[in-house]
Amino acid sequence: MSLSLLASAAPPAEPAFHSGFAYFRWLHELLPAPFFHTQAFLTFFALILVVYWSIPRRFQMTRVWLLVVASFHFYAAWSAELAFLVTGTTLADYLFGRLMGHATRSWFRKLLLYCSVGMNLGILCYFKYRGFFLNELYDGMRQLGMNPGFAKVSLENVFIPFGISFYTFEAISYAVDVYKRKIEPERSLPRFLLFILFFPHLVAGPIVRAGDFLTQTRRPKRWNWVRAQVGVQLFLVGAFKKMAIADRMAMFCDPVFQSPDSYSSVAVWFAVLAYAVRIYCDFSGYSDMAVGAAHLLGYKLTNNFNMPYLAANVTDFWRRWHISLSSWLRDYIFIPLGGSRGSRWLTYRNLVLTFLIGGLWHGAAWGYILWGLAHGLLQVVHKWFKEYSDDRPRLTAFLGTSFGTGLRVLLTFVCVSLCWVLFQPELGKALAVFEKLFYVQRGLALPLSNRSLWATVIFLFLCQLLVRSGVWAKLYPRLPAPVLGVGYAACLCVALILAPDSGTTFIYFQF
Repeated sequence: MSLSLLASAAPPAEPAFHSGFAYFRWLHELLPAPFFHTQAFLTFFALILVVYWSIPRRFQMTRVWLLVVASFHFYAAWSAELAFLVTGTTLADYLFGRLMGHATRSWFRKLLLYCSVGMNLGILCYFKYRGFFLNELYDGMRQLGMNPGFAKVSLENVFIPFGISFYTFEAISYAVDVYKRKIEPERSLPRFLLFILFFPHLVAGPIVRAGDFLTQTRRPKRWNWVRAQVGVQLFLVGAFKKMAIADRMAMFCDPVFQSPDSYSSVAVWFAVLAYAVRIYCDFSGYSDMAVGAAHLLGYKLTNNFNMPYLAANVTDFWRRWHISLSSWLRDYIFIPLGGSRGSRWLTYRNLVLTFLIGGLWHGAAWGYILWGLAHGLLQVVHKWFKEYSDDRPRLTAFLGTSFGTGLRVLLTFVCVSLCWVLFQPELGKALAVFEKLFYVQRGLALPLSNRSLWATVIFLFLCQLLVRSGVWAKLYPRLPAPVLGVGYAACLCVALILAPDSGTTFIYFQF
């Protein structure tokens, strides 16, 4: 068991370039990776927390500046150059917003919107998609017998900044909302910098809206023990999900997904199940820790998950999974495309296009694109089946029974889990996994005992069922404080015991 608290995370991908300043090299040694479940981050966060609440309440702007400087250092410890890049683009977005607020001519406001969106998308495409598109262009020209005139890009050496997709979407939503006059442009530069750079959500969300977050920066913050308790509890639950469940499930699925040809079909099915559990506990664990850390600083971030694997259909799944992203895609992609205001086929088209963009947002690889396409098609199938069943009262009544609901939940979980197979940059390995799933073959068994996997799955299902049924909401207020304290301490101890010696990075840090 690692004693480096909470687990020794695998090192992140190193930048292709390093700062020449000794100060940033020293900072990197102190905080080598932006991982919430490491001793370095907890030391950094504890220091910021003490200084933050030591500042008198009347100096609210000083607190804001402290969080801005802390957030910059949090990112600069990993890459100083990119910290300056993010800060520079944030300054540009601030200026675009102020100019839009003063502009009276519609064509000039629209030009400013295009400049802001174009700048953010341009930086995103340069870092995240240039290698993919250049390689596709290279292969296409080669197949046509043409000389590309450039070499293929080594994707292993392509450096993608942490969280670039998240803060890009936040900046775009701000520009669009200011343009549509849904919100007033932010006048305070430090508050706007904090909106983008706030370190709890900087690298992997949740995606925050300017109207929600900027309002909070103006409210004087008062220390609240109840809120602090909620923050600590969320952080501990997130650490438990990440270390005790997600990292342990990685030991089941990672070897199989790396070499699917070596394992039996039964082992591959178990690996798919383990990966579904892993990706949920990994990302929701990060989100819980982010929301908990924000609470300790007096800020409220949006809840990003609501028991998605208990969803009875794929539409319901996306109301529960990565809520900040799904609502962003709905408001800024699906509705502008026409939403469901047109004909049935136009609605289907809009759904597929929205999820294709969502898949591409996750990564520049055919696997992510096909994952988005698969979810778009599942949405279409669900819409069609809902219309079909609405005209058949008996079928609707059966689907509404406990047995029918259980079948729908199980079918949704299976479909979502199979889609997760595509959720990786190497499409060839995903196809090899599908071949093993549907063409029974012999091979190696899982690296670990199946009992551990099933115990984890059943434990997770019972926990979600306890919350979904409302039992936990009734039980929680009645539990004495010492009992709750022992329970959350036990979560931490179990996480430390079950965490592998070498933990894994958060999956969504690559997006």
